[in-house]
Amino acid sequence: MPPVEMRDDILDVEQQRPRGRRLDAPSALGVSGELDRAVVTALDEGVIVLDGDGVAISANPSACRILRLPASAIVGRRPPYLGDQQVFFADGRRVNARTSPALTALREGVARQGVLMRFVDEDGERWVSANCRPLRRGGDEKPYGLVYSLSDVTDRKRSERRLREERDRAQRYLDLAGTVILVLDPAGHVQVLNHAGHELLGYDEGDLVGRDWFAACAPAEEMDERRAYFERFIAGDVPPSDSTPEADVVTRGGELRTLSWNHTILHDEHGRVSGTLSSAIDITERREAERQVSYLAYHDGLTGLANRALLEEHLTKALARSRRSGCAVGLIYVDLDGFKLVNDSLGHASGDEVLREASERLAMTTRASDLLARQGGDEFLLLLGDLDRDRDPEEVAVKASARILEALAEPFHVAGAEFQLGASIGVALYPRDAHDAEGLLKAADGAMYRAKRAGRGNYAFPEPDGGDARARLSMTTRLRRALARDELELHFQPVFKVETGELVAAEALLRWNDPNEGLIPPGVFVPVAEETGLIDALGDWVLERLCRHAAEWSERGLLPARLSFNLSPRQLRSGGVAERISECVAAHGLQASSFCVEVTESTAMAEHARVEPQLRHLHEAGFTLAIDDFGAGHSSLARLRDLPVDMLKVDRSFLAATPHDPQASAIVGAVLALANGLGMTTVAEGVETEAQHRFLRDAGCPLAQGFHLGRPVPFAAMTELLEARTGA
Repeated sequence: MPPVEMRDDILDVEQQRPRGRRLDAPSALGVSGELDRAVVTALDEGVIVLDGDGVAISANPSACRILRLPASAIVGRRPPYLGDQQVFFADGRRVNARTSPALTALREGVARQGVLMRFVDEDGERWVSANCRPLRRGGDEKPYGLVYSLSDVTDRKRSERRLREERDRAQRYLDLAGTVILVLDPAGHVQVLNHAGHELLGYDEGDLVGRDWFAACAPAEEMDERRAYFERFIAGDVPPSDSTPEADVVTRGGELRTLSWNHTILHDEHGRVSGTLSSAIDITERREAERQVSYLAYHDGLTGLANRALLEEHLTKALARSRRSGCAVGLIYVDLDGFKLVNDSLGHASGDEVLREASERLAMTTRASDLLARQGGDEFLLLLGDLDRDRDPEEVAVKASARILEALAEPFHVAGAEFQLGASIGVALYPRDAHDAEGLLKAADGAMYRAKRAGRGNYAFPEPDGGDARARLSMTTRLRRALARDELELHFQPVFKVETGELVAAEALLRWNDPNEGLIPPGVFVPVAEETGLIDALGDWVLERLCRHAAEWSERGLLPARLSFNLSPRQLRSGGVAERISECVAAHGLQASSFCVEVTESTAMAEHARVEPQLRHLHEAGFTLAIDDFGAGHSSLARLRDLPVDMLKVDRSFLAATPHDPQASAIVGAVLALANGLGMTTVAEGVETEAQHRFLRDAGCPLAQGFHLGRPVPFAAMTELLEARTGA
């Protein structure tokens, strides 16, 4: 109950008593009237009125009850009113005449509120709260009296003590718990964090209480995401299955620890969300152990490379992606030549050192998308996944094999000895050589033994008449049927001016739209067509269809400056190809200058004597000639100078590393300078990023193509691009 408010005029007794004589209590109360006396008497709060000398002139029944004294022991006396009791302040000091809060307030003229006193007698202890209010007239400085009100707060103090004891007991339980206990309010501020939590996070007791949990302990890159999860959780939008997540915390020292959490929503007595209660256990070491076990299960302990199990998993996934995308998959099987002799003569420790160095050399030859694994012993496997559908997979695998042979050809220095090993390599391609992971591994293994039989230090593909001969025969039959049923189609990749972005040319790319497998890239079926002689029929189909499309574009005024198409090595070797091309172009009313014939660098250089007459014939007829994949082979600059070549297309493997790789950037710059010096135009293939595009622009490259600029599209889509270019 709040302190009683006493009217000054009720207690103004000084004017009614003779000086030097005290008024007794009935006289004082008579001044105030029956109504005021009844109010004071009925109060639960004890009220004692003191005069200016600190002597009680009245005490209501509640005051007598609280103090456990009769009125005669109070009225006419000065505080404190102790009786047989001992009275103490809350801080343990004794209450006496000198320290009495009522007399102190009267003496100092300052009110005192909520003074706690502990009364102790043979029945136990009681707690009393006292308020002291000095009384003044007008502008008098010295009080003429004081209202001394008392409230028995024993029940409240006992409740507070019980609550404190329960809280202390709960805190002891929390501190003894090995788990982290965390209570957050709805804003995400820490209300409770037990000893285990402070210890784990490296903070002193209480340091985190009141702070924003996510700002203090969540990793910076996850802070917003974790806060959003918390807000969804207290809003009831997180399913129960997601209420026990694993999440990292950042300690005071910056260390990341992984905790497994269990969250519960807290509600107040009105059913409103008051925050969350979370418990967590530290699973950092367990997760690290699991990662270590997982690593050991999928990696070779000696070299740190993937093992056969991990390679098979990746191979299975690569084949699944290939079936969806039409890209090919390659598998290279590497067996070190002469390793057994090193192991037997120098010992297993030296043999292990050789294997570690060999694995490092092999790793240097791989692309970011490849996976290198140790099969066991001195055998390694290299997975060439997601081969570009616009490139010949066999050519990519051959280049990878050549890099491996070159890397292993360097002498090894172990235990004071120098020796050379070399390797035998088997190469298998999906879907050409096999249709599943097991078949591809078997085909690569057989090809490796074929390379060993050929004299080692070499690479080989599976036997043409081996176990996959039926698959090749099936593909040949299907390909013949595709030609007859018109399942083939041309896609076009646009070529742009680097400086202005103007579309000026397009390269025709053959696609096989198989009714069962969808679009099949040329790298899968062209090698089969080469081996079976179907390549001539395919070449004739490409030329006829390209001329038909070009004639339609020409009639509509959409024909770009140049249309490119590729000639295979077999077509160039067969003779008469130049005449067939010229005749087809003329039959459609087109000019040779509108076409560019592309041949690979290896074809142009390796069979110079047989190829040059055909190329010269085409050049004299007015066709533009281009060397494709320039820089990937071993060109003779003298031969390049003698060939009637108008254009060099930079191999995409160099551009892939630019502009971050200084060597690759230097090579591209050198090719640009070489082409410029020989009076040729340069086209950069495989532009995948804006950074590569900017590099080419800064380097002065005139033309470029690639997925970043424009993907290969069917005839109808290419027509739309040409219409947009001309505004038709």
